[in-house]
Amino acid sequence: MQQKLKLTRTWETEREQSIDDSNLLDKLITEEECSIETQKWEPINTEKHEIFTYTIIDGTEKTHRSFTTMIDNIDCCAILGSIAVGAVEINPDQAMILENQKVPILRRFRIQFMPDHQKNPVDDLKMHIGNHEFKFEGTRHQLSNKEANLNSVHNLMDNLTALMGKEELKLANELSASYKIVFLDGPVTKPNSTKKNIVGYIKGMRQIYIPKTKQEILEKLEQGQRTPIFRIPGKFGDKLSWFVCLKKFDSRFYDYKAGLMRFEVAEESNSIDAIEKTIGFANFTSMIFPELAPESFKDSRAPHNPVPVGELEKRIKHLIGNKLIIERGILNYIYNEQ
Repeated sequence: MQQKLKLTRTWETEREQSIDDSNLLDKLITEEECSIETQKWEPINTEKHEIFTYTIIDGTEKTHRSFTTMIDNIDCCAILGSIAVGAVEINPDQAMILENQKVPILRRFRIQFMPDHQKNPVDDLKMHIGNHEFKFEGTRHQLSNKEANLNSVHNLMDNLTALMGKEELKLANELSASYKIVFLDGPVTKPNSTKKNIVGYIKGMRQIYIPKTKQEILEKLEQGQRTPIFRIPGKFGDKLSWFVCLKKFDSRFYDYKAGLMRFEVAEESNSIDAIEKTIGFANFTSMIFPELAPESFKDSRAPHNPVPVGELEKRIKHLIGNKLIIERGILNYIYNEQ
């Protein structure tokens, strides 16, 4: 039996999600992990590097509405949301958004809290909005790493973010066979199951990882310079990481992290060959990402949101649909069709 959805008093569910390190435990690595590339812990200048075709994957999400529904006399939260994931190919001459049978990816979800004793699946929800039929896939809630209250809108929104992350990683693994490097917006959360040419880039750095005795290097980095590579051990596999200075800001007005971006890649093994391969990746990122950085008057997330990614975001947000039209369609369903 389909439960009746009732609108919550929270009319605005707008939230900019940050796919970064905020869901990981705060920790510092050992000084030994900082000496895997070189014993000299100082800024590294970018060497000239071969330019080749690569791709960047990005996704966006939208929570359209939040609801409550009664299940076994328990008031349960639910949301309707959409995700879209796409990729942009960049070669020395141009950037092109990939559009074929596999990308972009568009999925819509009805994510709902269900009591533990309730084993029935969450029903899909179908409705007509304009000339299109929207299908919101019924999805049972999961525990997020950031929200302890399972029966909450915030937990369900974190679930939507996690679903987007899975689609991004799936697409990255598929494209990794066709490109020398695939860049993924966000951390490499499961290195053991991630292809070794997928490089995650982290915009919002809540964790530095390197020991406090070595953090001074971050303030010294000039545009285009990077730190030496360091290792981040983890229970799902080790990662190799480095910081790149995208833009040098005036230290009188900006925190030193304002122009930095951290990159990471799954480590193949504790071997010299793995380090050498990652050095190539690191040099490539410190050469191209400063060039892709937008100016602040064009993008409020400058310099961390690469220009081609900004264009990709416009495209995949268009696929999700107009915010007001979808909202009116959902309200029409709630008022007239339940």
